[in-house]
Amino acid sequence: MDTELFRLKIVLVLTVGFALASLLGYLALRLRLSPILGYLLAGYVIGPYSPGFVTEIDISEQLAEIGVIMMMFGVGLHFKIMDLYSVKWIAIPGAIGQTLCAALAGEFFIYMLGWSLQTGLIVGLSIGVASTVVLVRVLSDQNLLHTFEGKIAVGWLIVEDILTVIMLIILPSFAKVAHTDKFSGTETLFAIGIALLKFTTLTVFMFTIGKQLVIRILAAIDRTQSHELFTVTILALTFVVATTSALLFGASIAMGAFIAGMIIGQTDVKHQAFAHSEPLKNAFTVTFFLSVGSLFNPNAIIEFFPLFLVVLGIVLIIKPLTAFLITLSLKQTTFTAVVVGMALAQIGEFSFIMAEEALRLKLIPDEGYDVIVAVALVTITLNSIIFQWIHKPQGSSLPQI
Repeated sequence: MDTELFRLKIVLVLTVGFALASLLGYLALRLRLSPILGYLLAGYVIGPYSPGFVTEIDISEQLAEIGVIMMMFGVGLHFKIMDLYSVKWIAIPGAIGQTLCAALAGEFFIYMLGWSLQTGLIVGLSIGVASTVVLVRVLSDQNLLHTFEGKIAVGWLIVEDILTVIMLIILPSFAKVAHTDKFSGTETLFAIGIALLKFTTLTVFMFTIGKQLVIRILAAIDRTQSHELFTVTILALTFVVATTSALLFGASIAMGAFIAGMIIGQTDVKHQAFAHSEPLKNAFTVTFFLSVGSLFNPNAIIEFFPLFLVVLGIVLIIKPLTAFLITLSLKQTTFTAVVVGMALAQIGEFSFIMAEEALRLKLIPDEGYDVIVAVALVTITLNSIIFQWIHKPQGSSLPQI
């Protein structure tokens, strides 16, 4: 009975969620807005904080994970190593500088509201990283993803993802120190060293042994001329690399999927891989936005309005302003600085992961998590609207790489 009920819930979530997403996404497009707004609203309607259909949060989050995997696979498929290398002098210092500014701003302003320094630091770190899924979707909607500005923004996010992976591995050690009131610099440095070692090992393994295995497997499958088998194999490789990265190397599933896409993107069948995975990627990307919308709790804004306002200000003002100034200081154009800054003026899946882990380790209270989710929904909504305002494709002349 429980199994049958669980299956029914999944069917209901997909049925109602996709139906509402289709309807509200269409209405958003008719109003010349991004369909993302429709998907988010659909998620809220089926979520537990609205009077409508109540979905299981666990189910929607699991479906959203698939969307993140497919989206990041698509990004990796088109993102060559040279793309990241060409923007490394902007992406690396920019991501590090912006993350530090967000963390310090969060620690200072949230502490001034009467919360602990620990809560301020964790919330600051959580909102320091933008959503890759949202960034890719918004840039794609504005035809900016494969421009010079788009490559900088994606490269910036890759560096932020790496920093987030390191922070996630460090958090348990930080929690132990925080709960015992004893600072252990040696233990913290050891955790950082282990995180860097794991990521380095993952990268080296995947681009040497892993790459050769993928090439041989895809070559053998391609010779069968079976489209169904080829699609299944692409999906299998993507999910195997993504989950292996998370389980064995401590990386995020999203980062693992990105690496899988990069590896397959270096094979002779990358175009077939994109064509076969694109429909599935689009469908499951919608589930990510449905999940974000379903987690939105309007009461968090009302009950903790000062905290909400501070976190929102950091995401919408301090983060993009920091990115804008860093990009300008690195001798980029004003347009490039504006695009990069606004692209990062939102938070999403990695902020949730960071906040959930901190909540589990009792580093932040429930209120902190609720506010982060509320800010995520607001900034994702505003981000797509702002981009349509600042960017007019017909009047832009963008350098290509």
